[in-house]
Amino acid sequence: MQASLLASAVVVAAVMAMSPAVVGPGQTAPSSNTQKPASVTGAISGTVMDGSTGSPLAEVIVGLTAMPGTQMPAGYQARQLTDAKGRFAFLNLPNDGAFQITANKFGYLDGGYGRDSAPTDPLRPIAIANGAWIGGLRVNIWTPGVISGTVRDESGEPVVGVIVRALARLRVAGRSDLAAGPITVTDDHGRYRIPGLPAGRYVIHVPSPQMSVPQGTRLNGATTNAPEGAVDVDDTSRLVIGRFPLPPPALNGRAMAYNMAFHPNASAPAEASTIDLKFGEDRPAADVILTPVPAVRVSGVVEGPPEALTNLTLRLLPIGMENLGIGAEVATTLVGANGAFTFINVPAGSYVLDAPVTFNEFLASSGSTSSGGFVGSRGFSMPAPPPRGMVSRTSMGIADIPGVSFSMADYRGAGGGTAVPNYTARMPLTVGGADVSGVTIRLKPAAVLRGRVTVETDPTKPTPQLPPRILAFMDPANGQPGLGRPQTPGYALQEFEISGILPAEYFLRVQGLGVWAAKSILWRGRDYTTVPFDAASTDDLSGVVITITNAVPTLTGTVRGQDGAVPESGVVIIFPAQVALRTNTGLWSPRMSSAAMQSNGTFRLTDMPAGDYILAAIDRSRMATWRDPDFLALIERQGARVTLNWGQATNQDLTMAVVR
Repeated sequence: MQASLLASAVVVAAVMAMSPAVVGPGQTAPSSNTQKPASVTGAISGTVMDGSTGSPLAEVIVGLTAMPGTQMPAGYQARQLTDAKGRFAFLNLPNDGAFQITANKFGYLDGGYGRDSAPTDPLRPIAIANGAWIGGLRVNIWTPGVISGTVRDESGEPVVGVIVRALARLRVAGRSDLAAGPITVTDDHGRYRIPGLPAGRYVIHVPSPQMSVPQGTRLNGATTNAPEGAVDVDDTSRLVIGRFPLPPPALNGRAMAYNMAFHPNASAPAEASTIDLKFGEDRPAADVILTPVPAVRVSGVVEGPPEALTNLTLRLLPIGMENLGIGAEVATTLVGANGAFTFINVPAGSYVLDAPVTFNEFLASSGSTSSGGFVGSRGFSMPAPPPRGMVSRTSMGIADIPGVSFSMADYRGAGGGTAVPNYTARMPLTVGGADVSGVTIRLKPAAVLRGRVTVETDPTKPTPQLPPRILAFMDPANGQPGLGRPQTPGYALQEFEISGILPAEYFLRVQGLGVWAAKSILWRGRDYTTVPFDAASTDDLSGVVITITNAVPTLTGTVRGQDGAVPESGVVIIFPAQVALRTNTGLWSPRMSSAAMQSNGTFRLTDMPAGDYILAAIDRSRMATWRDPDFLALIERQGARVTLNWGQATNQDLTMAVVR
């Protein structure tokens, strides 16, 4: 394959030598002695550039992908290497096709045409009309950033072999939150290095969860009587030792602990210094100082059915970290068979006491590269609370929140024990300077939603084939990942059931419909299509009816800049005209979406339900935060109001918004 790509680079160089280096959009391909069939005389050419420096890049793998509805010639070579000046050219393309361009190079974050400001920007379709040569395209790729530093204790000594991770600051649903990022481990000099980071805002975190278990608990197949991995605290509890800072010696007979730490010497994310990292930037000296603090015990009992106590792990989460998964705890403890629990080495503070079945969090990608996968984690993962056992970890993208995914992991204890998913609890807890005892946390049954799907067809259209299966899931209305994303255990088309719904408000979402759309969601005579279910007021949500239809609205249009020309960089967004439907919308709202513009300025939306909307064209640099309610209120003044009706097509042209 390498030989094939090198041959392609030779072809590119030859084409560039005999053709203008830049051919204006819409110009036809130059004639040659060999006439090609009229159906394949289109061409696309451009240059791959370093997004940070603007320098052309040689030996970049450029890929061409045909959009749906475009038929490529048989045996077409859809990948090639750029020449010494970063140039590429795809010739003999279908005359009226649409394509996307991607670019990959070892050591760089993946890029492509349309990714003008970040590798997470959406790819921009390239439309060829009447055999035109679309030239002069600029395709950006970026070098990732690096954060490094040293972890030291209160004496200035390096701390060896402890986990360090980057947390990304982001805006979700109009509020600030944290996303888990890549992790590493300090070396024998206490130094760490986290490479492969896209541009963003980060805090550096050294987790220090104090993990305790009752005496006799099996860890990784061995009892806690084994000398390695755990130390005796008293006759009832053991402290598990992992890749976290070891507790310092007691001071004047009082237990001490290293609280979680943030760069440079904070113990809470709100007090941590934020590192604004640019592409290709190397930020050294992001040091972290560990400071010992007095620690106490927190003990009590969990009330719930015996089966729900089996291998139940409690987490103690500081305020500000409650939406993060493993590693965000100050302490964890394994509940005994009788429901008793004890947290060890807990610093004073305000916490959330959590009895989870799943560990859910936002996950910030460390940037995909041509070498495959993500860089920056160096193969390390956050250890699960004992007894060990993490299964079914899944991650899924979040609409229009680039570079962030929703990560879920089911927790399973050792020996095949499984915590019952229909019981859970969360409660606030304040810890002072003395031991806390007599805490009671009551497990509450999680809600169950049961329903069925009905079908409504458009009599004016041929009835398409029904989707073979659909996915129904619960979307937390407040956008907090700690609530999870309960979903159907198996895909179904008619009757379905969703269990494990925590006490909170959720929207019911449906995916996998293809050309169909969810028209209504009814329960007890009320329409919940745009209204969340309140799982805090009832645990029985039976009798839900979802109606799907093939009478899906279609919205098309053309975007022009303020000067009337096709914008070089833009995306079309659509959101509800009703202000109340812009907040508390969850993470997968079907009424807030975006569409990429093609190279001729046209756009098309085919997945929106009927309703009143605001439609606007914005610069792609706003993609990461456009759902923020404040931004929507600002952009509404420059948008167009459209009404979509079931089964009808609507056309609405736009002028590019100007936001300062």
